[in-house]
Amino acid sequence: MANDAEKISEGQKPLRPYPKIEKKAEGKYNAVCGRDVSISKLMGMRTHDAASGVYISAIGALGKEAEKYSTFMSAMYAELEPRDAIEAMLVTQMTATHVAMTTLIERMTHQNSTDVRESLERSVTRLSRTYLAQVDALKKYRAKAQQVVRVERVTVNEGGQAIVGDVTRQREG
Repeated sequence: MANDAEKISEGQKPLRPYPKIEKKAEGKYNAVCGRDVSISKLMGMRTHDAASGVYISAIGALGKEAEKYSTFMSAMYAELEPRDAIEAMLVTQMTATHVAMTTLIERMTHQNSTDVRESLERSVTRLSRTYLAQVDALKKYRAKAQQVVRVERVTVNEGGQAIVGDVTRQREG
């Protein structure tokens, strides 16, 4: 399987391998995988069935555009490297939202009707806000264990005491 994983420049870590999607029949697609491709590993999930379900729903979310964007959807999992089911579902939603938004933008550029153009603009605006909310949700979810509390200013009054530096407490016992 030749994909972008083989085209990584120096200093970058290689991409997760991902399947290339090919159309088999009307509404039917086939994932062409190399030896190193595991759908659960690609999705950052523990079970094959859950990963397959998210993957199938991702391709289905593309609707009529599935053939055109399915390999893109697949590659986005490699790019964003979800670490669990929540992240995999967010990547699915973000990619589907992006495809819907850019498809509407393409339609909007060819519209002569002001009413249709304004309707498409409203839809693009909503999708854009949704996409930004999804990106923010992914960032917050990934940062959950990295919360830092920083004290900007400490005032110690006369007779008070302060410790500057790391403080640990040992249990007695």
